[in-house]
Amino acid sequence: MNAAELYVQTSILTQGMFNSNPIQFITGKTPVVGPGTTGVLGSAYNPNTGDSVITLPELMGLDSMGTTLQGPTGYRMSIKGGSFAADPSAALATITANTKASLVPMVIQTVGTRVFFKILKKATSKQRSMVNMGFKAAGLREVRV
Repeated sequence: MNAAELYVQTSILTQGMFNSNPIQFITGKTPVVGPGTTGVLGSAYNPNTGDSVITLPELMGLDSMGTTLQGPTGYRMSIKGGSFAADPSAALATITANTKASLVPMVIQTVGTRVFFKILKKATSKQRSMVNMGFKAAGLREVRV
């Protein structure tokens, strides 16, 4: 339960500040739409300083090389790498703009998530206790649900 709550809270923060989910933020893989297409080319490493999505590789400057993507229909697209490491003020400005735009929803979601998990933990305490007793009986003393 604690791990699920932590992921949801982290997702709220990364979505509000960096406009990406935690996995996208860490890996740098974001959906890419090719020119002249209506669908998403796929989830690919897409370093780009021209949008509101910020990822950890962009912040660390690991995205200086270009990437070539190929879609399932054979469509190819080259992406030139861009890095916020060269101009940290651009990253800070984007993070500030993202945070200002989503501050109220972030606060509401954070409080709502906390209340939801508190109620969920109370509602499932007996079931989780029984599962934990089963783990104890099996000799697994360090596992808790």
